[in-house]
Amino acid sequence: MTAFHLDMDLDNMSKSHQSIANYVVGALQQIPYCTEEDIAMAVGVSTATVSRFWRTIGFANLKAFKKTLLKSEHATPAHKMKKILNKVDHEEADIVSEMLEIAAANVEVTSKRVDREQFHQAVEAIHKARKVYVFGTGAAASLIELIRFRLNRINVQIEGMAGSGSELLETLVHADSSDVLLMFGFVRRSPELTVLLEHAKEAGYTTILITDLLVSDMLEQSDLVLQVDRGELEGFHSMAAPVALLDALSVAVTKRCGQQAFDQLDRLHVMRKKYSSQLPK
Repeated sequence: MTAFHLDMDLDNMSKSHQSIANYVVGALQQIPYCTEEDIAMAVGVSTATVSRFWRTIGFANLKAFKKTLLKSEHATPAHKMKKILNKVDHEEADIVSEMLEIAAANVEVTSKRVDREQFHQAVEAIHKARKVYVFGTGAAASLIELIRFRLNRINVQIEGMAGSGSELLETLVHADSSDVLLMFGFVRRSPELTVLLEHAKEAGYTTILITDLLVSDMLEQSDLVLQVDRGELEGFHSMAAPVALLDALSVAVTKRCGQQAFDQLDRLHVMRKKYSSQLPK
């Protein structure tokens, strides 16, 4: 099996080719079934521009790109697990140490990747928000529960949203310009994320995107972006860095809320003591 690697020099690409790159990275699973006409229509460029694009990333044409993509099986869960097992599957392997080292490396890269100004603006936006809505799918559901737990206890009004389908709209209909929408967008752009970003223009809520994507049109369309490292594109994706970032976000918001947050935590402590015999930990 061949590992998939997409080598793109965005700085030296034309705007049209950057747009194609954004689309391709976000739709890798669909590309094997696309024609150049499909891609051109989706991006809003000419078919000839799409034809020239493949050479800029090291492929003769779309057919060659598809062939490499299909060989890599980069997006299958089995391939991702096999890849991580190849790193730790030897007689002397200490899987705990190996996995923690990988997680530590992801966190270190994330520390360098997170824009501090964007982070501080995100903290301020959450602090001022009437309500914080949180969206994510798959493994990101655990992140929703984590940030909900952290912020709810300091009296930040926060609500998780449905992960897919029209049920998402049942919550989204209540969001307005006084609110914040915190979104987890990993691996690719989903239809739900497209709707959330599109509706933000109408409703006026502030969008904060936490993502592992380095190339995506979502980066420009979101108000604030916090980028994390979860591992290689075709590899095992760790949640260690997103969790660490959420811990940092929670602590920073608590600090920004000041005495109000501490008063709320004190009230929680008093209630715990009062009902400890009836509701033990």
